[in-house]
Amino acid sequence: MSNELFDFDEILKYSPTDELIVSTYLLVDGARVTKKDYLSELNSMIAKTRDNIEVASGFEKSRQKNIFNTLDRIKSYVGDAYKRENEKTLLIYAGTDSELWKVYKLPIILKSKILVDPKPNTQSLRSLLSNYKKYGVLLIDREKAQIYQIYLGEIREYLAAYISEVPPKVNFRFESGLREKKILGKIDEKLHQFYRTLNENIFDFFKDNKFDYLILAGRKEIINEFKNYLHSYLSAMMIGTFEEEPSTHEHIILDKANKIISDFESDNINHTIDKLINELEPQGFGVLGLKKTIDALIADNIKTLVFMEDYTARGYACPACGYLTLKLQEKCPYCDNTLVNFNDIVDEIVESALNQGSEVLPVKESDKLKECGKIGAVLRYKFQR
Repeated sequence: MSNELFDFDEILKYSPTDELIVSTYLLVDGARVTKKDYLSELNSMIAKTRDNIEVASGFEKSRQKNIFNTLDRIKSYVGDAYKRENEKTLLIYAGTDSELWKVYKLPIILKSKILVDPKPNTQSLRSLLSNYKKYGVLLIDREKAQIYQIYLGEIREYLAAYISEVPPKVNFRFESGLREKKILGKIDEKLHQFYRTLNENIFDFFKDNKFDYLILAGRKEIINEFKNYLHSYLSAMMIGTFEEEPSTHEHIILDKANKIISDFESDNINHTIDKLINELEPQGFGVLGLKKTIDALIADNIKTLVFMEDYTARGYACPACGYLTLKLQEKCPYCDNTLVNFNDIVDEIVESALNQGSEVLPVKESDKLKECGKIGAVLRYKFQR
């Protein structure tokens, strides 16, 4: 994936005009759907959107035509140009009167839908982005340093570069012992200042929310030297190190950093699963299984949702208020709307949890979670009995 796919600023800062924007979310997760499946789903959503526009929108014919042309463009792109990689959801924002065309490949499942509004539909995207952590990678030697931001598995930003005033090499062959000591003293002083300045700048990036966790890279002895200068907050945020040089190509940096990030996030997931199992209600702050997870979601009581990525289950949802249930009911008990049958209610659970501000942790493999129902939640508060 190219970095431009993660340039969200234009969409998140979009100011409405007279133009309409078509926002398309399409579940393309290879573990859940085939290409035939997601193309069929897209065609169905486009047909339903066209019917709604023709019957109930009140738009003039010319505006309807622009919307339909945009829908056809989206259909053509997904069917002919789009190549699925490792993403789970394809998100497309397309303007009906302008050149606006943004495609994002998201690493988490979101419900398939098409919306036509005066501005991009970004609620699910904003909720998703708030869940993902940013990682700073600092590559350092005694001559220079560089720092990157890694986000959603890609290098998102080249934050800064720094040049040291410390000379790379000094020849003492003809120097007296006293002169040598003075030179070494000046070098040590410059290196000390370089490390101090670097620490201050890195800490400023941390305070500006440029990253949540830090990875150090360089020669082992230099990393160990620089650690002594790290602010206590940065030390607490450091999750690993690897050996490389600031001149190393970005893709090597990314590969090594992503290995550390993957191990760190895997440990975090395993810790959360252990906490979930060890603190099951009513004694603690955890629930397991689909029914209890839905109950917690309806009560806005999910701090962290944990689920197996390949888990699917049938259920029913209210299109008006978002009420979820596993039981067949004709009407929503809260708003009396007709419930919609979903072959996979897990998508609805994930999106509802994101919109409630819950942390979402999809799990590839976990025997513990699999044995306990494949889905569960760490609660915000204990259920009252």
